[in-house]
Amino acid sequence: MIHTFPFQWLLILTLSAQIKGYQMTNQLEISAGHVFPLECTHEEQNVEVRWSSEKELNFDMDSLPAGIKIIKKSLWFFPAEPSHSGNYSCTFWYNNSSNHTKRVFSIAVANWTIPTVTRHVVRGTSTFLSCDLGHISKILQIDPGFRVTWIKDGSNHSKDFLLRFLNVDEKDSGEYTCLVNFTHEGNLYTAAQIFQLSVSPGVIAQIPRVLSPQQDIHTVQIGSRHELKCKAFVGTDEDDFAEPTTPYWIVGNKYASTYPKHFVIKNGCTTKDSTIYCSTNLTILEVQKEFLHIPFMCVVLNSKGFHNGTVTLIPASPSYWVVALVAYVVLALGLLMVHLFKVDLVLAYRKLSPCLKRQCDGKLYDAYVSYFHGNYQSISFALRTLPEVMEDHLGYKLFISSRDELPGTAVPDVIAETVGKCRRLIIILSSQACTKPTYSATEGLMQEMSAEHLSLNNNGTEVYPHLSDPAETNELNWGPYEWWVGLYDALVKGGLQVILVQVGEEVDEAQLPESLRYLKRTQGILRWKQDYTTKPNGKFWKQLRYRMPLVQKGKVSAVV
Repeated sequence: MIHTFPFQWLLILTLSAQIKGYQMTNQLEISAGHVFPLECTHEEQNVEVRWSSEKELNFDMDSLPAGIKIIKKSLWFFPAEPSHSGNYSCTFWYNNSSNHTKRVFSIAVANWTIPTVTRHVVRGTSTFLSCDLGHISKILQIDPGFRVTWIKDGSNHSKDFLLRFLNVDEKDSGEYTCLVNFTHEGNLYTAAQIFQLSVSPGVIAQIPRVLSPQQDIHTVQIGSRHELKCKAFVGTDEDDFAEPTTPYWIVGNKYASTYPKHFVIKNGCTTKDSTIYCSTNLTILEVQKEFLHIPFMCVVLNSKGFHNGTVTLIPASPSYWVVALVAYVVLALGLLMVHLFKVDLVLAYRKLSPCLKRQCDGKLYDAYVSYFHGNYQSISFALRTLPEVMEDHLGYKLFISSRDELPGTAVPDVIAETVGKCRRLIIILSSQACTKPTYSATEGLMQEMSAEHLSLNNNGTEVYPHLSDPAETNELNWGPYEWWVGLYDALVKGGLQVILVQVGEEVDEAQLPESLRYLKRTQGILRWKQDYTTKPNGKFWKQLRYRMPLVQKGKVSAVV
């Protein structure tokens, strides 16, 4: 135990030193006259860096050697000089950590000693060289206006940032120097990178291609889960300098990997009969509306070529029975709306249509108003309410019995002639309108009525009622004489439309003549009550206007 204690203590001290710090050494040869940065660590956030040299323990920003600067925690030579040769150290540690890492750079500055990158390509393939590698990538960040010149065999070859090669041949082999000129703090500097391109005559590599999808269309449901599969040929196991190739997805103009909340991506490769296939499956966790009608592109790309295939998502069409049901419901609702608002639609069409014009039929009146003279409600409605609305507000021209006829003209021929000059016959019914009249009240007119006006069945030989026996006539329920004239024109000649209006109490249908019962059943009857409004846009007046002929537009422009 006495002999092993020193050894154990030495082991503990050694392990402690290894835990507290770690040291790496790099040997670099850089070209004199060119700018070159030394990078301590790739990370710039939450890390502390301290630079030193074998001549100075710690570099201070105010006392750096000539031609040396510290920019974004990297040590820069502006430009490198032979006097800069030597050892440089950087120590870095993360915030809130006691562990640190130390890197030592052994720098040898020589003339035309430029870092070299070797590239191997196969004859017949396509490739490119880019300056954006190694130390040049950091230099390009200093001046966005940098200028690139490619040099081969001492002569300028190209001034493009990328040097492209199509169908590489042996003559393309050689050394290519990327010379970058840039400006920093008003001074012009130069940096360089050499690429050694080696062309191999090996097996001609085949261009990768997407096998599926091609130009596919998938039908999806919004909110559902959906999977897109992509399979690509990437080469054979006989290819020289085979490079890893994995297909990837682009959604719209962005990589699918930028949508981790929406997509899950699974990649894999298999080999079958010396042929390498790679796949990438994109699972859409929940199909969103914005994913429709945009390309989901599967891309396979390497130095040998490029190929892609696309999938477009479209919404699933509803099934046939759903479409039929929706169409049936829409049709039923449409018919119901037309039935409920038929009157309003017709009135609105009359008001708005520029094609409708008042009839030029030679008629003098829009309607002949006939009523039972022995009923107060009928008289009040016919002589006051009806003309107030229909004539004063709506502009109709009415012939009202006993108001417009001249004295001594109430004879059958004059009444028939006046009814013939009207477009409608408005018959105002009341509970007393069809009670049995006295013989003296009707006998005179009945004797003067022609058989034609008394025939209501289009049979000139058959007269209704039979006039051979006046007592038989007296037993029938009668109304004003113009009723019979109008009913004859409406039912037999078909030249006059009759509008039935009921005032007051319900009319006993059994007391009505058969002709009026027929009209009531086929055309309906309008019912007026004393508490109804006299405004033209009331329901009763809309129904009456619907049955009336067209009136001049200017007179109803204010009626809704």
